[in-house]
Amino acid sequence: MDVRRAGETAPALRVVVGEPDRAVRARLRSVLHMGNGICVLGETGDPARLREQAARFRPRVAVVNAALRQPDGQEYALVMAAQARKRTRVVVVSDELDEQLLGRALRGGAGGFVHRDSLLEEIVPAIRLVAAGHTFISSSMLTRLRDRISAAIPRPDQRPAELTRREAEVLALVAAGLSNAGIAARLGIGTGTVRSHLARILAKLSAANRAHAVGIAYESGFITGESVHRLLGRG
Repeated sequence: MDVRRAGETAPALRVVVGEPDRAVRARLRSVLHMGNGICVLGETGDPARLREQAARFRPRVAVVNAALRQPDGQEYALVMAAQARKRTRVVVVSDELDEQLLGRALRGGAGGFVHRDSLLEEIVPAIRLVAAGHTFISSSMLTRLRDRISAAIPRPDQRPAELTRREAEVLALVAAGLSNAGIAARLGIGTGTVRSHLARILAKLSAANRAHAVGIAYESGFITGESVHRLLGRG
């Protein structure tokens, strides 16, 4: 348990940034250094240097643009998410709306997915939620995803055959970034019940963790931006 005396503040969240655009790195640095309890320890547009910075500083969160690629063409954000796992959580920044990339990122262990359009507005809450072990997907990404695939998605009342309606609701709220307590409050159930639902969801989807389950759900069309917005009362 983290116990602090009155007046003590939490230590700053340690962050590194991998972004190929120097101007965007400068804007990110400005936003993250505005008394947000976040300390940017390193920034670069080179995957090799980002790898060195992550090893040297051991940050809690790495903000990495999917445009940053390895020599073989693979997105370095996904490589880093797979390698770092819980030691360093990864927030993937996407220049394009790409639901397949979203699914791959979450399945690969990334904790957050932010679209460039809402990067400066949502990067701070994304970092905080991901650092706390939750999943963050920006509202602009969810809206764009809903609009792009609305003609092809299942009807709103459809859900994976193996999931109950309540389990599908819990999974959609996990996708929205809510904590167990937040899900419990939203659905009017206890946190213990939420944990039980999550355990069954992971088992049924053969998912390693919450983010993995969300990735499976998005890739398979089990949940969509529309269903998440509807549960949150945003649309």
